Amino acid sequence: MSRATALALLSGCVLLFAAGLARSADHDDLSAVASESTLEITTAGRTSGQARTATIWFVREGDHIYVQSGKDGQTDWYRNALKTPAVTLRIGDVALRGRARPIDDAAEAARVHELFDHKYLRARVMGWFGGGFGHGKVLLIENLEPVR
Repeated sequence: MSRATALALLSGCVLLFAAGLARSADHDDLSAVASESTLEITTAGRTSGQARTATIWFVREGDHIYVQSGKDGQTDWYRNALKTPAVTLRIGDVALRGRARPIDDAAEAARVHELFDHKYLRARVMGWFGGGFGHGKVLLIENLEPVR
């Protein structure tokens, strides 16, 4: 075998290996953490660029993770994610990276709020008394892939 052929084969193996490591988060990854009550979201600070971590509620629907911000979207982590959408999530023992995208459609946000109400009794009870608890600004975390 020539040196060029050997290098081509080695390069192909490296690409296949890298492709396996860069796989997106699959249904099993997300199923394993669906019952967790909180996740840690790490964002880049809007002015400092430093990593900032907050513990928040989340819901999973299929291969999607949704989070929401109270205080009408004025929380630091939410505003950080709007400026720099690349985020990291830690849910139990699972670490993921993805991109945050705001859900601006009112009907879609209401549907996600129902998912939160279903998962979190506290959000339902506060909603009965007119509180906005559990009905904040919604972000979809998409393009999820495991952090190795």
